[in-house]
Amino acid sequence: MQKITIKELIDFRRRSERSKKNFAFKLKNREAKVKSETNGEEGGGDYWVTSTSCIYNVFKSDNAELYDAKINELRAKLEGSKDIRIKAMYQRNIDILLSFKEFDFQEFKPSSAPKYRKVPKDHQIVTIENFPLFVNPSLLFTYEKDDKQELGALWLIPRLYGFSKQELGMFCEILYRLLKRDYADSYQISQDNCIAIDTFNAQTICYTDLAEGRIPFLVDSTLNEIKDL
Repeated sequence: MQKITIKELIDFRRRSERSKKNFAFKLKNREAKVKSETNGEEGGGDYWVTSTSCIYNVFKSDNAELYDAKINELRAKLEGSKDIRIKAMYQRNIDILLSFKEFDFQEFKPSSAPKYRKVPKDHQIVTIENFPLFVNPSLLFTYEKDDKQELGALWLIPRLYGFSKQELGMFCEILYRLLKRDYADSYQISQDNCIAIDTFNAQTICYTDLAEGRIPFLVDSTLNEIKDL
């Protein structure tokens, strides 16, 4: 079965009861999906790469000045472009970066200096109910807390018009499952620092929001609904 993205599970949930059946059939039987400018892979695709990569770099470096540098670069490209679609792309990325200028990453980062790493490509599939779900966090970070080695993760998720809080929770839910599966033997997995960020709306969910009941768990029920159709 072709890998399924969390965005596709969200697309399924957003559909009418009538169209869900056809969409479920496609998910279970389709060939490889072609990326679009607004829906790309979970990493964001080229359409959003300038804003996503800048936010990523600010998170790692704690250097918010990177926002202004990238915004100025995009504004120059915007002024030099005559293509309406390209101009819209630059403006949307600028708007995202402007919204993040006041965003405080410190509440989501450990007090001790973290070490950053990526998820290996061959570990990016989490299989649930025989559905291969694609999990592509932006980065993982390890740090020491109370004499223990802890692990957190950041997933920057761009999409035109963004997500509801419940939808964003689905990314956090599957991300935490990947961390528990692959790293729990070596690290204490941090619920507070397992983070999903909707970059379009600059809103954030951490796994603690799900564990404490503020956001519902939706992945399993969604997969079961797809399975039954």
